[in-house]
Amino acid sequence: MGKKNNYLARQEVKKRTLQDATRQTFVQYMTDTLIFTLNDPEVMGKDVFGHARLKKVLDAWGRYYDKFFDALTLGPEADYARAKMDEALKRICGDSGDFIPFEQRYDWLPEIRYGHKK
Repeated sequence: MGKKNNYLARQEVKKRTLQDATRQTFVQYMTDTLIFTLNDPEVMGKDVFGHARLKKVLDAWGRYYDKFFDALTLGPEADYARAKMDEALKRICGDSGDFIPFEQRYDWLPEIRYGHKK
């Protein structure tokens, strides 16, 4: 491997490491703030979540995180995961008008295209 290729490979590793650190930081921050919210009596009233209930929610949240993570990628399962996320959210939102399609919720992610142009 030449010096240029070696340098580019090291730069790519640094970039991926920074992206992973950023993702892990935001996941942890989101988890912490969810815990605070669900345990806040001003928000939840008498229905605050204690440790056992929080653990149950966080375990389930982790499973959903993993289940739908492909939606954030451009991998072969991304379009399927995006469609499944939207189906689940539509079901939860019902006729409330609160549903926002994936492409609008994550408008900074590239749309998945299969060789055709708009």
